[in-house]
Amino acid sequence: MIDFDEALRVIEMSIVRPPYILDFAKACLDAPPDFPEEVMAERWEHWADLFEERWPHVITIMGWLERRHGVYLLDPSPRNIAFPDDEPSAAADE
Repeated sequence: MIDFDEALRVIEMSIVRPPYILDFAKACLDAPPDFPEEVMAERWEHWADLFEERWPHVITIMGWLERRHGVYLLDPSPRNIAFPDDEPSAAADE
């Protein structure tokens, strides 16, 4: 993040390379989403399939964002959570 304006509710960001966490457009702030338990269970299973062996790391990241900043991600994907050894083109294609 380069700069922000609270009144305009905008931020200025630079281009990033892994590792990164992006895409807070699909997130809840300060409270978890109010979805039925079965919906969330399906989403967690889907996300686990997307991240495969990295899923435990993603859970840790999501938990940290929730506890530390009150940010509840609703759409984690390899496009918006990347790791240092990820190939930029591979992460963007999934």
